[in-house]
Amino acid sequence: MAAVAGARVRVEVEPFYPYLLRLYGVDEAEFEALADEDLKAEYIDGVMIVHSPASVRHERYVAFLLTLLNLHLSQRGAGLVLAGNALFRVGPRRFAPDVMVVQEETRVGPKEIEGPPDLVIEVLSESTRGYDLGEKRVAYREIGVPEIWFVDPEEQVVIVEGRESGYLGETVRKGWVVSRTVPGFQIRAEWLWQEPLPSVLECWEEMREEG
Repeated sequence: MAAVAGARVRVEVEPFYPYLLRLYGVDEAEFEALADEDLKAEYIDGVMIVHSPASVRHERYVAFLLTLLNLHLSQRGAGLVLAGNALFRVGPRRFAPDVMVVQEETRVGPKEIEGPPDLVIEVLSESTRGYDLGEKRVAYREIGVPEIWFVDPEEQVVIVEGRESGYLGETVRKGWVVSRTVPGFQIRAEWLWQEPLPSVLECWEEMREEG
């Protein structure tokens, strides 16, 4: 910690809770020394972004999407879905999406994924909305993430962007949200707006029938 506690590092906390903690002036070695599997942190252009613990509501959305993707990929017998603190790397930048799918498992290293995933899903929350839809969205576009979903429970919309469409956002409030990069994967947007979330197995059966 001493390496990043010096005068050249500036720390900034977003003025609300939950928070994003930003450490400025951090180099790659310092990021690797500070970041571990118990800490959700990202690294963009010399800034280490540390996330506060996620809410139960947020994690329910992540678990729901993660389980549906796991079932789908298991049926296909190919691909890997990761969530939480798992990192992917493009150049010096590191990102920890809420959910990501990697179909070429040769890119999966012991600590991180090399190159952008095929699909990235971000569940917007109070502390991350501005960050996810702002600088992180721009960074994802710059590094060429093929497909990005922003799930917005407050506005009840899924924003879908992709390299194929020049990152022109498609908004889905109701009906099927279809992945262009993960063959056969689709969910109904309205499942996400139910309280509580619907049965994963019932949704999975509907996905299979539709597919």
